[in-house]
Amino acid sequence: MDDGYHMLDNNYEDVTALFEQTSQDMEPGALMFDKDFSLHDAMAAFEIGEPRFDSGLALLDDSRPPFDPLVPLLPEEVCWMIDRAFSCEMAWHSGYTLSQTVFSFLYVHALPDIDPDTISRSHHHDPDRTRPVELVSVVLRASVLGLLKCCDLAWRELVKGNVYDCEDWQSDKCDVPMSEAYPVSRILGILDEACLWVRNSSRVRSTWRTALSHRLVLRKTLVELFSALLSKDYFRFRPLIETARVMLQHVRASPPPPPRPCSPAPRAFDPQFPRVLVSAIPLHPIQLPEQSKVWDMLAGLLDSLEQLSILIEIPDLSTWDVVGTLRIWRPQPNQSLAYVRSAFQSAVYENGIILNKYLQKHAVDCFFMEALQIPYDSFISSFQTRWVGLDSLPLRHIERTITELLVGRIKSHWYNPPRRRRYCMKSLFDWHELYATLTDVQKHLAPVQSGTDVVARLRPVVLMRRLETISDIVLSGFQLSLYSVNERPLAYWYLARVLEQHLTCLDEIIEVLPSKQRTHSMPRFEFQFRARYLTALQALSLALFVVTVKTMGSSWERLRLNFLRRYKWAFMHEYEDIDIPPIGHPNFLSFTTSCSAILQDKEFSPAEQAELAERLLTGSTTAPGRMAGPWTPDRMEFVSKMAEVCRDLRRLPKSMDELQTWDVEQLVWDPDVQPWFPVMRNRS
Repeated sequence: MDDGYHMLDNNYEDVTALFEQTSQDMEPGALMFDKDFSLHDAMAAFEIGEPRFDSGLALLDDSRPPFDPLVPLLPEEVCWMIDRAFSCEMAWHSGYTLSQTVFSFLYVHALPDIDPDTISRSHHHDPDRTRPVELVSVVLRASVLGLLKCCDLAWRELVKGNVYDCEDWQSDKCDVPMSEAYPVSRILGILDEACLWVRNSSRVRSTWRTALSHRLVLRKTLVELFSALLSKDYFRFRPLIETARVMLQHVRASPPPPPRPCSPAPRAFDPQFPRVLVSAIPLHPIQLPEQSKVWDMLAGLLDSLEQLSILIEIPDLSTWDVVGTLRIWRPQPNQSLAYVRSAFQSAVYENGIILNKYLQKHAVDCFFMEALQIPYDSFISSFQTRWVGLDSLPLRHIERTITELLVGRIKSHWYNPPRRRRYCMKSLFDWHELYATLTDVQKHLAPVQSGTDVVARLRPVVLMRRLETISDIVLSGFQLSLYSVNERPLAYWYLARVLEQHLTCLDEIIEVLPSKQRTHSMPRFEFQFRARYLTALQALSLALFVVTVKTMGSSWERLRLNFLRRYKWAFMHEYEDIDIPPIGHPNFLSFTTSCSAILQDKEFSPAEQAELAERLLTGSTTAPGRMAGPWTPDRMEFVSKMAEVCRDLRRLPKSMDELQTWDVEQLVWDPDVQPWFPVMRNRS
């Protein structure tokens, strides 16, 4: 044996020789099992690096008393179990498996035993009037069926493919039924029957009658809400959400007392029960979230669905883009559940329908009206009139590409952050191909005799979208904490360069927009707002590039290799098939030149750049109209917080001479405080 084993306690005995001897009689690939040690237990000893699943070797605890689903319960114990069932549900929505969460509630597996039609009469004549059997067979059973129906309805939404199984959520049902055979109307009827029994029962004190009623109504409302989401009856959302909020407020105000040590209620939750179920991977017991956090998560889910009910009534895709971007820049707690993100994506596009009511052409109409103030039909007319090429018009290709890119971008706002970053990288080539197509089309169009050259105006809009996507990729690297100390200077330098090109596109677009808008979709004032905001971002990026340059401790060759690895999306061989070189791609040689040049610029002041950014952000006012819609205050709050960061960074070096002795360690990058830029360590 290895020498390390000699350090073990003397109570251990070396069994290597025994295993070697007995294995000689086994065929290759054969397995040997034991009653108390199965293959599942052996595989559980391996770690896969996923904290949700790594369990180690842990055999079942035989000391637990057997679970009796018909044991009499007090009303407060039933309330406590219903609340903990909500904890199981929210834990599943957080990314754990059903077997670790909902299926650890043993009443889920005991529904046939507590059916009131099958319970013997002896249970109905229990002498203890404080523990009527109906609390289990009627009230708790209805709550469990409602819980399973909510999970079933959520599962049907999640399985659409908008979010990723085993990455965003866990789909494995372990062959456990989840009320799939029960129609929603039947579940609602069972919950109504339970509410009626609670209201009319004389064996339950009024305090607990009220508490039980609130929990049953809350569950019933959630079943209706999830059902409405699946059928896309968004008009039903607001009254249901309002009812759910009122019930949730009542539930929070009447928490049941913790069960007594002798209570059977805690035994209804067995964290080791997942090991009994058929599971593809070993699972470890988890700690359910605290009840207050559970209610916060449920409140966040309701808030998110309320946003969806408001947003679905707004036809402008630019507003969806703003809201989705704000969700990424300024994430709200408890509003990023996979179920919610899937619901938003389903609303954006599903089965060829956009926003649950429009054909795919709506995306192209929005693209032209919200960026150029030109109807798409005018573009088609101009295109067909001026076309002199020998080949057929590439109109279908242009329309299809714009639709796919615009819809894909908006849906990506509700991906998980790494998945969205990868999507943005992949979409860059499609944006470039579209830009190259329009450039080629321009060569086959007759000159404009009078009026506006619509095609020429479209090209900078496409390029602007592409540069915007590049900025999102660079900024997401900060938000995901991907950049090492040596990579930050290059990232800030590259961001400043891309923003400069982005601003040039904006200037071209603003120049040809009419000064007086008769419409409310993305007017000149919106682009002016964006220009001020991006100029502030550029100034701050340039300041931080200069400040962080001296933190690079690796050789240029090492930095170049890191550059090729980090920005590999810019060097795809597909770009070689297009004659027009891509605009906005990073260049390592330009970066090294800028590093040398900026250190020689004695006039540059990082502090002044931060002050400029603060002035621009402080003076920004959001554009009128429906660009940000009801989320205008949220947008401006984000801008205000950005201005606070700039105010904090005014303590950067005032000159290049001061930079030589300035301590860069004062800067702290924390995405939870600010997603892209650092704050000062001794921030007030």
